[in-house]
Amino acid sequence: MKVQKTQIRTVATLTEGVFQAREILKECSKNKSCPVVSSRKLQGIVNAHQRYAYDVIVYVGLARYLRVKQRVEIQAELRNEYGIKLSVGTVSNLCDRFLLSLESLHMKRAPALKAAMEGGYTLHVDATCERGKGATLVCLDGWRGWVLAAGRIPSENADSVRPLVNKTVDLFGDPVGTMRDLSDAIAKAIEPLGERGVVDLACHYHFVSAVGTKLFDFPYSKLRTIFRTSGIKKTLRTLHRELRHYIATSNHEGRFGIGEVRENFLALVLWILEGDGKKQPTFPFGLPLLGFVHRCRQVNQYVDLWMPSPRTQVERRALRHLKKVIGDLEERLACTNSVETLEQALEPFSELRDILRITNGELLRTEACGYQATLPSVEASILEKIEADLNDYIVDLEIKVPTVGKKVCNPHPCAVILSYLKRYGSKLFGHPVRLDDTGAVLAVMERTNNVAEHFFARGSQRLRRRLGRKHIGHDLEQQPAQALLTANLLHPDYVRILCGSLENLPLAFAQLDSTNDLSSQLDRTNRHAKTFKLVRILLRRNEEANGAVKSIPRFIPGRQQTTDIVNPTVS
Repeated sequence: MKVQKTQIRTVATLTEGVFQAREILKECSKNKSCPVVSSRKLQGIVNAHQRYAYDVIVYVGLARYLRVKQRVEIQAELRNEYGIKLSVGTVSNLCDRFLLSLESLHMKRAPALKAAMEGGYTLHVDATCERGKGATLVCLDGWRGWVLAAGRIPSENADSVRPLVNKTVDLFGDPVGTMRDLSDAIAKAIEPLGERGVVDLACHYHFVSAVGTKLFDFPYSKLRTIFRTSGIKKTLRTLHRELRHYIATSNHEGRFGIGEVRENFLALVLWILEGDGKKQPTFPFGLPLLGFVHRCRQVNQYVDLWMPSPRTQVERRALRHLKKVIGDLEERLACTNSVETLEQALEPFSELRDILRITNGELLRTEACGYQATLPSVEASILEKIEADLNDYIVDLEIKVPTVGKKVCNPHPCAVILSYLKRYGSKLFGHPVRLDDTGAVLAVMERTNNVAEHFFARGSQRLRRRLGRKHIGHDLEQQPAQALLTANLLHPDYVRILCGSLENLPLAFAQLDSTNDLSSQLDRTNRHAKTFKLVRILLRRNEEANGAVKSIPRFIPGRQQTTDIVNPTVS
């Protein structure tokens, strides 16, 4: 070996700080085709031609995705604690390198992860999208909570979903069962698994939600239109605001005259508007407008209880106004049967929900603490009980619903529920169970797809914290799918297989680079990315064809625009 050359570069690490690394490269003196030998010690610290060490990359990645820090916060921590100065753009670049390394390490450790899945795994498949601009698909192990695979798809269709499902199966083998919503695209994508004997199950929550939407959507939309055109909520909020002035000042003079108003009157109006103030379930499990109508119809009863006579002149005038507003609403409701239709469908829907035991804690957009998990053995017996009750319920429905041949002749809510049960009933039960050597139940497959739904909800919350803004539709569209894999680092059993501990993650990344395993790329495109690129190219050509075209200045409200604006026309 002889010295080929000596190169010097600046390296920033957490342990040694910022220093000048002097590396001597050597080559074979007899055979020039042999590879050049570099410093192995330096390769274990930092990648070739890079400035920031692996421990800096891991620190930035963990701070960004596990500790949910913003870029300026990471920048300040590195500057104050380690003396490493970097820009926010460099923080983003290091995050990208972290995601690429993590995905490559996940792929490399797939055989070890598969071996650790004793008794198999349950595959939960779901996709999330924002306003039709592409989606992110995730494949989860429901028993362990691990993200097995994630990818960007242009839209939720079978051709886009199938490759990621096949990738998951190739890495980890066939699951013992699949859990999904009622999407036809995902159902078609996992058909090959069903042909191989894998149990295909539908989510109980999504099934009940689909039934409720079918029952309530049309009459509830009519009720929503009545409320929007009547403006009753706006009128009641105005009344509530005026009553607050009467309570705050004893001699307040308003449109109801001068006098006093009891605070119970204010509570009555607020009760009509908001109910008891508790958070209501989302549609179709919650029908807030129907509850509003019921409260309006109970006003006379509550007035006598909360505001007994004698009443002041102001209270009498305000009560007449309140009853007139409610009377106008009743006149509008009399022109349609939306309330009666909703009330007729609500009872059988509630009965179906009770049989399937979909509690408020299992609904989406609820707190995680609202649902208490049961023991696996108890959950298995509950599933058996639910299946038996549902079979009896189907028999009762067949008796209630008159039929002519195979067609339902009566559009009764029970007929709608029966049609859905006949279509999806075979997909609601048969949940796989994992047993130990003694036959005791260790785990039961979830009967809902909330594993994936809550995973996306938590990811959105963490993304809002990282970015510091509420509306993240565009950011979800731009977020690479590899960011979902970072949730696995919250599971100690996964980390133990991946690298032993998070302290060993820099060394694992260094070994990846030494074997050139970084072959993946981050994908931030959406379904219209190529078309938007073509639009920009065409606009640039149009500007060149039209000659010197002034750039359009940014419009600032309240400031006079003096620059002439030339609008180029697309040829």
